[in-house]
Amino acid sequence: MMAERYILQFPRGIAITIFPHDMSQFHQFEFWDDFREQIKKSFRDYTKGTNPDYIIQDKLSFINLIRELNFNVSGKQIVNEHIREEFDDKNEVYLEDISDTNSIEEMIDEGLSRYKKDWNRWSGDKHVDEMVCALVADAIKTVMEYSELEIKSAKKRGE
Repeated sequence: MMAERYILQFPRGIAITIFPHDMSQFHQFEFWDDFREQIKKSFRDYTKGTNPDYIIQDKLSFINLIRELNFNVSGKQIVNEHIREEFDDKNEVYLEDISDTNSIEEMIDEGLSRYKKDWNRWSGDKHVDEMVCALVADAIKTVMEYSELEIKSAKKRGE
């Protein structure tokens, strides 16, 4: 049997696995040092080829990508869930029932609320969500502190 786990994603393939029953890795200085280095490298790769004048836009879009990766909202999934609920309630589904404006409005609202969900309600487990908040905040801080100087020197070194 596999232990319960959550995977928090960051841009460019960084994934942090969180085991609710063993969070000892997060109490190690080395973990955080390594995490910050991974985020820095990910951001450096993300901005490769971008004019350093647009670094602020890159920082904000990188941060937004963290949300998109972890609060994935699929219109298809929401519509399918709605149809399944209709079927479970009535044992049949009529197009009129799922295509009326109220139903469409509810599905759009559901998608928006899933996307806007707060990080402190990411997993439903209070301890995991506290760690997620710490990781996301640290990633944001690392990206926001990434200096134009680092970008310019990376370009000079030809990275």
